[in-house]
Amino acid sequence: MAQHALVTGSSHGLGAHLAARLAADGWKVTGLGRRPASETPGTPGVDHLQADLSRPETLERITDRLGEAPDLIVHNAVSYPPRPAHELSLAELEDVFRVNALVPYRLTLDLLAATPDTRFTSIVVINSESMFHADRDSGAYAASKAALRVLTGSLADACRSRNTAVATLLLGPLADPDKVAQLQRVAARRGVDEAEITRVFLRKSNPDLVIEELIDFDACYRSVQYLAGLGRAANGMLCRLDGGSAGSLI
Repeated sequence: MAQHALVTGSSHGLGAHLAARLAADGWKVTGLGRRPASETPGTPGVDHLQADLSRPETLERITDRLGEAPDLIVHNAVSYPPRPAHELSLAELEDVFRVNALVPYRLTLDLLAATPDTRFTSIVVINSESMFHADRDSGAYAASKAALRVLTGSLADACRSRNTAVATLLLGPLADPDKVAQLQRVAARRGVDEAEITRVFLRKSNPDLVIEELIDFDACYRSVQYLAGLGRAANGMLCRLDGGSAGSLI
């Protein structure tokens, strides 16, 4: 019988890629995303559930809609503030924190409560090195990611005596399609190589980075595979796939 994986934030981008790769590798995958099924890739083997995690009432229905408890949970859902942090209303701040930190925490607790302790559960929480580089405009997003990191640590501590592992995959700048397309347009406009434009972009945006290319989605998937494959030894683990952008002493 195929194992069951839940991937949040699976409507597009990295989440869609992780869900598709898991399905291709034989997992029974449930993808959770804000977009309706008609706006998702429609990947074979991925059962899409539409859910807006910024709405408080959504959380109450997710566990019932899932049916069986998953063997693997990948928290990838993310919300980006619509405006700079100092311009956000309290409601907008709450939405960002709810999606980026509070729902992954609360949903994990609910799913674990419904899972027999004889069944191993692997939880991989996708986080961002942005928490180390907060500025005037990115403070709300960075703070939500810092909150996610603290809550993930508390989940790992709570799972010390459970048949569960809670690990963090910390990512640097990703090669998402929109970012790649933007860099390609800049390279074409300036008549230079795309790789050189990417190097310049990364050096300016991430001074501590020691790689000169964006991190591809497949590297992220292999990292998720690695963490899930470690079993209980992965509990509390932090795996950095950030090219050193979080700083040399971290």
